[in-house]
Amino acid sequence: MKEIALRSLKIGMCISSDIFNDLGNIILAKGTEITDRHLDYFTSHNIDHMFVEDQFGNLYESVSPRIEADDKFRNINAHYAQVLNQFKQIYFQAQNADALQVNIDLVEKELEPLIDELLHDNDILGSLRLVSFRESYHFTHAVNVCMLGAMLGKWLNLDRNTIQSIALAGLLHDIGKTQILDALLNKVGPLTLEEKEILKTHSKLGYEMLKSNPEISKDVLAAILFHHERSDGSGYPSGIKEDQTPYLARIIGVVDVFDAVTSDRVYKTGISTFQAFSVLKDESFKGLDPAISEVFLSNIASHFINNRVRLSNGESGEVVYVNRYALNRPLVKLNNGRFVDLSTDYSLDIDTVIK
Repeated sequence: MKEIALRSLKIGMCISSDIFNDLGNIILAKGTEITDRHLDYFTSHNIDHMFVEDQFGNLYESVSPRIEADDKFRNINAHYAQVLNQFKQIYFQAQNADALQVNIDLVEKELEPLIDELLHDNDILGSLRLVSFRESYHFTHAVNVCMLGAMLGKWLNLDRNTIQSIALAGLLHDIGKTQILDALLNKVGPLTLEEKEILKTHSKLGYEMLKSNPEISKDVLAAILFHHERSDGSGYPSGIKEDQTPYLARIIGVVDVFDAVTSDRVYKTGISTFQAFSVLKDESFKGLDPAISEVFLSNIASHFINNRVRLSNGESGEVVYVNRYALNRPLVKLNNGRFVDLSTDYSLDIDTVIK
């Protein structure tokens, strides 16, 4: 780690510590790679020094932002495709099996490059927006939860082996749905009480299918079994409370909800990331681990500075400030130069993040 002046900062360098504003809010997270828009932002906010990674005693060489973006696009899609294809093979195998033997060494080998890419870049939502696969939700949801879980593990300062376990649990957390009819999984209308109870069996079904695999750790199996448990006892399959729910299961629970509500499905369109913040806040009061949720949301929010968004009235603008007490309602500078503070103006919402 090395402290340098803004004039020495180059595109492609990596920030080695969080950058805060005067109010104590994170405006750029540790691990972010510098782009040209960051340089403009630092200049306009009088940030003149920062810490950057200094591996092997040398600063990173300057990289063209276009080349950097193209490389990131290719890398994320290539690694995502490898994990996606691996999961699809497991999924189709599971549809015809009561017990499932998974080559964990092979799965983890496929996961490593994707996890490395994420942990190096830190901007998980930016990475997910680069993914260009049109696949069934059941496939992409598994990989997305795997990626989100790994990144959350980093933000929670967990070690690499634990992050690897979270990623594996995320990939396999819904494998029990292979034992439930597609007609029910994709049903457009409201579910009956009986259908809801059938769907709730998927976590236990997944655990039962995988528990005979000696290579899958007990922590991973517990995360698969208990990721729908809630701290108030309203979850399933056992109705246990937060102090009884395994830590990895609570991590998967947070990212599972986040990806589920922001993803498009055959019967609904996903909500915006900012709207998902409200959902997670509400769910934290009901049963998601509030400490884990707060770490997840605050780190996600730190990457929205300088992102372009579209508001519910159709206007577009740039996020210029994120209020730590209202993470989902930032200050937006519109294209016409006008500022809209969503933390005080509740007549508008953010519909989508443009970039």
